[in-house]
Amino acid sequence: MRKHPPNPRARRRRLDLTTTLWFLAGLGGATASAVVAVTGRFDQWHPVAEVMAAAALGGLAVLAFAPWKQILSGSVQRRDIRRLTEHLQERNRKREPLGALLAEAGDDDVAELRRAIHEALSLAAADRLEAQRLRRTMDDSILRETSRATGRLQREASTDALTHVGNRRALHEQVDGILARVRDDGRPLTALAIDVDLFKRVNDQLGHAAGDECLAFLGRLLAGGLRDDDQAYRIGGDEFLVLMPGATSDVGRRVGERISSLFAQMAWTHTETPRPTLSVGVATLTARDRAPVADDLIRQADEAMYAAKRAGRGRVMTTHELKGAA
Repeated sequence: MRKHPPNPRARRRRLDLTTTLWFLAGLGGATASAVVAVTGRFDQWHPVAEVMAAAALGGLAVLAFAPWKQILSGSVQRRDIRRLTEHLQERNRKREPLGALLAEAGDDDVAELRRAIHEALSLAAADRLEAQRLRRTMDDSILRETSRATGRLQREASTDALTHVGNRRALHEQVDGILARVRDDGRPLTALAIDVDLFKRVNDQLGHAAGDECLAFLGRLLAGGLRDDDQAYRIGGDEFLVLMPGATSDVGRRVGERISSLFAQMAWTHTETPRPTLSVGVATLTARDRAPVADDLIRQADEAMYAAKRAGRGRVMTTHELKGAA
């Protein structure tokens, strides 16, 4: 609980009382001297002796009426203040806490001074701790917001705005890590190269809004139709790539066929323009392949996809089928 500071009016009252007592003491001395002079009790004395006697009586009256309590207490207070100053300096040199010294009991002015200093230091320490707490809170908040904003910017920089799958930058950043993990685990890695058939005709005849709707629909299919470990990327205008760690060529073919089938269910009301389809190429690197390179895997998937287009579009072809046909 915060204590009330000393009342300055009480201190002024004590000073006024001291002044009054000194005035009364002087008045008493002057009265004594006047009485001696008027009564003539010492007329037979030499004038010098008479003056000295009157002065002595006045001095005795001053001593009798003087505020000795205030005089002596002032001396004690000066001594206590000097001692308090010495203790404070000593503890400062030793880096010792000042709380116990400043909180000592007492009802004199020095005790009030100690308590006032102690209260001021306590309030300053509390304010400093509160300021530190607020600064830590602000620093933590700024750090969280910065981290959140940085993460959001990184995701936006690595995500295609239209289809919400990874972009070419994300592919370049992730493909080597994905390949290294499957090699360390001895698992295969399958890539699907996907291209929208007749996409240029859709853009030319129906406008880019219709083409964008086709791409956005395919992006939703990829986001919802792949496994958790699979990664989808838009690497060109209507070209997509899917990396499937641990998937065999047969699994990749089934996934490609399912995506093509779902894409064929897209609502299409433009009877004057053929419905777009998907051509999908599937390539797989196995643990037996020596020093596989990601670019080789993507190139093989592209070759299989273009072979599917040449074979009539709207179909899935694997590199095994391509080699068998050759």
